[in-house]
Amino acid sequence: MAVVRLAKRAYRFGKRAGVAAIVAVAVFYPGLILLHYEPMVIVTGSMQKTIPVGSLVVDQKVNPQQLHVGDVISFQKPLGAKGIDTHRIVAIKNDHGRRLYQTKGDSNPIADPWVISFDPGTSAHRMVFSVPYAGNALIFARSPLGRLSLVAFVCLTLLIGIFKGIAATAKDTTRSRPQIEGQGQAQV
Repeated sequence: MAVVRLAKRAYRFGKRAGVAAIVAVAVFYPGLILLHYEPMVIVTGSMQKTIPVGSLVVDQKVNPQQLHVGDVISFQKPLGAKGIDTHRIVAIKNDHGRRLYQTKGDSNPIADPWVISFDPGTSAHRMVFSVPYAGNALIFARSPLGRLSLVAFVCLTLLIGIFKGIAATAKDTTRSRPQIEGQGQAQV
């Protein structure tokens, strides 16, 4: 009996934790987007000292004039492999009326080999906060295995709920059935 009780508690805890995680992501992620924040996942180690690989980074669009040395920004890489980098501003220079931003990954030994500039009317993406390792859950959720796991979890939870309902109904039916005299006894 103790094992059955323990299994039921573990099932209830797992179901509640799974549902809570799904609800949290379903509310949190769209909420960020509605509030004009831009969530991204860190996939390289250039900021490992302060932002671990797999972290969820949340950026907000700002006027480039509001950027300061020390701000962490996300930008399209101007050189090398395409993609978005998230690095810290280590210097700001003015060149013929244009602001140029020198960036560096916190784990990199030297500054990036480029400077970032923003065209008039464009926005910069400054990091507001990061959540260590939370991005790994998003990467998993977007993978085929993650989607399959989510669908399987929902289906399994529904099936177990249905079977529990059927079992409870069957139990109630056998309890409420009136006993007929002589039923179950052999008549001579």
